[in-house]
Order: sequence, then C-alpha cells, then structure tokens
Amino acid sequence: MEYDIILATQSEIRRNLLKNTGIRFKAIKSDFDEAQLQDALNGKICSLKDAQDLVMKLSFEKAKNISGRYSKDLIIGCDQTLYFKKRILNKPVNYEESFEQLKGLSGENHKLITATTCVMESKQIWSYISVQDMQMRTLSDEYIKNYIKEIGDKVLNILGAYEIEGKGINLFESIGDDLFSIQGISILQLTKFLRKAGYIE
Repeated sequence: MEYDIILATQSEIRRNLLKNTGIRFKAIKSDFDEAQLQDALNGKICSLKDAQDLVMKLSFEKAKNISGRYSKDLIIGCDQTLYFKKRILNKPVNYEESFEQLKGLSGENHKLITATTCVMESKQIWSYISVQDMQMRTLSDEYIKNYIKEIGDKVLNILGAYEIEGKGINLFESIGDDLFSIQGISILQLTKFLRKAGYIE
C-alpha cells in the first residue's frame, strides 16, 4: 500500500533535506499557533527536559493540525529550539536582537534541540528528539555586525541567528554529530522508521 506523506512545514531547508532522500511528499504549512506554548517558557528559567518537552509538543501539534484535514495521510512535524544558560532562545525579532543573541552565544556552548514527529489520524505514531552540543567561537562585535549584514533578513528566520548550512558554519568551533538534526529534521532516524514501518522501501 502506498501512503501519502505530508511535511508540515514552510521551511525550505527541511523540504530540501527530505526531498534529497527521494521520498515523495508534499509540504503544507501548519496553521497551529505556537505562541501560547512558547510563551509559557519564553524568557524563563527552565530545565533541559522542559525545553525538550516543549519542542516535542510543538512538533506534534504542528502535524496534528494538518492531520485533522488529511486523516489518511502520514504527517511529519518538526520543531527546534535553542537552550542556553537554562533559558530558551527564540528566533530574533529584529537585527538588534540577532546581534545580542550572537554576542551572548559567542565563546559559549549551547544545546540545539530538534524534535521530529510522525502523526497518523491525529495520533502520534513515532517521535525522535535530538540534542546537539554547539560550541561557538569567540566573535568580535565587528565580526557579528558584518555577518548579520552579509546574510540579511535570513538572520530573522533562524534560531540563534546562525545559518549552519551557509555562512553560519564559520561561527563555530565545533557542532554536534548529526548535521541533519542541526538543520531542522532528523532525517536518518526518520527514514529508518518510515522504512521499518513500511511507508517507504
């Protein structure tokens, strides 16, 4: 039996990562409003488990939102957050905030948390969470300003204001061991599940 697969995202990076596997799917943006869940921890001290639970919940809700309309399809939901000094960092809202985030992360280690979830008929049938250790180089204010200027508006759509698949790799001393998860979707683990469960060959 052939299943229709939907990726619940508007992220071009996630779409390309899944497309490169050869899996046939369509991408649909989820209408789930993340704000209420995010606001519960935004700016507050929290544990790593709290951050992981939030990301997992968001990835599920994004997929479930679409599953209500496409109940017979397999929906893949993803979410990601940055955990630094017992707080969650969201995407910067402007250039000033992107500068402050990068300045704060400079020379420091943080964790990038990625959740990937599969939903069928509004029920979670598989999930995986990745926690990657990210060590940023010590960056001067001038370097940060030049970097932000170079990548432009993209800086506002990226956690931590870095573009790991592009120029942002230059910000790091070292990154975790799962580049796919760092880019936003745990491809290796996802394809392993889809193959084992019979959704793909």
